[in-house]
Amino acid sequence: MIDLTSDQIVYSEHDVDECFEYTDGSGRVPDGIAVGYLKNFDGTIKDLFLFKDIKYSKYDHDYWDNFELENDIDRVVLP
Repeated sequence: MIDLTSDQIVYSEHDVDECFEYTDGSGRVPDGIAVGYLKNFDGTIKDLFLFKDIKYSKYDHDYWDNFELENDIDRVVLP
């Protein structure tokens, strides 16, 4: 068993860190969802281990921001 503490858990924060997406292709991980843990907490993410259902996205922030905007069912488009 891994001996984790709460400050070792890394959460998705868009526009701050790299974008993360689910490995099953269901999209970007929303803000506030845990994506992995730091093996050795030293203020860097060099020892970041992603959970098995999370991967680094091959897309950048601009792609995801536009993709999510285009697929927002509550978006109002003015003529």
